[in-house]
Amino acid sequence: MDEREIWEDFYKKQPRAWRGSAEVPDLGLPPGSVVLDAGCGNGKTSSNLLKRGYNVIGIDFSRNAIDSCSSYYGDTAEFFTEDCLDMSFSDSSFDGIFAVHLTEHFDDDSVRTFSSESMRILKPGGRLFVRSFSPDDMRSDKTVRNGIRYHHRTPDGIASLFSGFDVLSSELVNEKTKFGTFRSRSECIFSKPL
Repeated sequence: MDEREIWEDFYKKQPRAWRGSAEVPDLGLPPGSVVLDAGCGNGKTSSNLLKRGYNVIGIDFSRNAIDSCSSYYGDTAEFFTEDCLDMSFSDSSFDGIFAVHLTEHFDDDSVRTFSSESMRILKPGGRLFVRSFSPDDMRSDKTVRNGIRYHHRTPDGIASLFSGFDVLSSELVNEKTKFGTFRSRSECIFSKPL
């Protein structure tokens, strides 16, 4: 079973795998901005983006994930089955892109491809937020879990793969669990030059 099939199976068995709303930083985009939830999964990030008053478009390569989002969010957002590495959107289509726990599943070359596609579809001055597990995360000892690949990167490691963008912030966020371990993620905010 290839990784795409593993994700399809995952969302078929657990269409609402992650509950709640994923908190994301304020990128300075006003309500009404057109934003992309890249690798939207079951829509956890889309939920937060909708609460902010954005016009949300979500994409994922899993048809089952998109079906879940479409049934859960109805006509409040648009969702498409699409590969984040080869997007069909026109140049300069989006004010912002949110890639939450997406790039950790890509090797470096694929992250560079996603970076290039993001640069193409963002409007000049548009913002891009990337969140990924860091090497300090409690799960970083496993690079493959349940057949799915993980690449744990530092904030600087992520920033180095998004050449051409202006780096607005780059930070490591640690949250201690009740078991004494750490959830650790790298978070970067980029801007497409004007």
